Amino acid sequence: MTSSDICIIGAGVMGAAAASEVARCGATVVLIDQSALPNPRAASVDHSKVFRFSYPDPLYVRMAVESLRLWRALEEETRSLLLTETGLVLIGHDQPSFETRCRDALRSLDLDAEMLDSNETARRFPQFDKEAFRYGVFDPSGAILHAEKSVQTLIAAARRLGARVIENERVTQIKEGEVITHRGTRVVSGKTLVASGPWTRGLLPALADKLFTTRQEVFYFEPQTDDYEIGKFPIFIELGSGFYGFPVHHRGAMKIANHNKGELIDTDLIDETVSEKSVEHCRKFFARFIPALASARLRETRVCIYNNTADDDFIIDWLPNLKNVLIATGFSGHGFKFGPLIGRIAADLLTEGKTSYPLDRFSLARFKKSSGIIC
Repeated sequence: MTSSDICIIGAGVMGAAAASEVARCGATVVLIDQSALPNPRAASVDHSKVFRFSYPDPLYVRMAVESLRLWRALEEETRSLLLTETGLVLIGHDQPSFETRCRDALRSLDLDAEMLDSNETARRFPQFDKEAFRYGVFDPSGAILHAEKSVQTLIAAARRLGARVIENERVTQIKEGEVITHRGTRVVSGKTLVASGPWTRGLLPALADKLFTTRQEVFYFEPQTDDYEIGKFPIFIELGSGFYGFPVHHRGAMKIANHNKGELIDTDLIDETVSEKSVEHCRKFFARFIPALASARLRETRVCIYNNTADDDFIIDWLPNLKNVLIATGFSGHGFKFGPLIGRIAADLLTEGKTSYPLDRFSLARFKKSSGIIC
């Protein structure tokens, strides 16, 4: 049996960030994960994730601003490069739109955001076909978050601060003040955080109707010229098709993926193969928006998992039917950038029972009453 003040289930970006913050507060903490770390199947693990201020909702913008401050502090503390600035272009067609609402939200908080017509967008970034869109919104905060390195850095920080990390043990039961793994390990703690990503539905069946898991395909293409290097090409998001992408940042390759929700899956039965039809979908996007990439060589593919809520807002709340169990889940494919902030919020709640951050938006109370959950 192991005892601690806090037990954290899941060592992705949220769990690892929470573990380091809890340990920093002086509490004893056990961080437990079903895999060797970093878990290669976790939603947190890839070569890169998008960082941006661009949200149409000022709440998320403010959260992104605070998260950037915390990422930079972690970089300084650990002497690591975790973010690479690139700028970000939102590719727009109609107005008003998601893109213009992002611009308005940033400007309302005195943050930089530029509205560029298609000619000006293509002048700055001639890789884009200016005939394919009407305008761009440029967000200078756009950056590549080096995802796997960031998770490794947070886990190392948690260990350095005194957290005990248990790998390759899958939690099978959560009881009042106790967690039990498939190996029979018992962790007794005052409070528990469940940050188990797409495995949350199985671990906490009462949340099964609040979450759904989707399979998302990720592609790395190798451009034939250096026009897509960092400094020459930005991160881009084109919501009409759902595609977003990065400049070259991994072994000479750039990443592209589609944010539209993929097929519903069982997390433990993931098909890792990517179809030729999906590759052709990428090439058709390139042919329309970034023509020179239509024939780029495919270098690598990955399958990512989204753990979604119906409204794409997170869940950060105490579980009503298990005393002293906090949940942080449902990050819906856009949560990684907020990792250090979610970790700090979770640490506040676990160690002090409160936080200064507004959490009504992320409460279980927003869902209708359903079996197993009393809101």
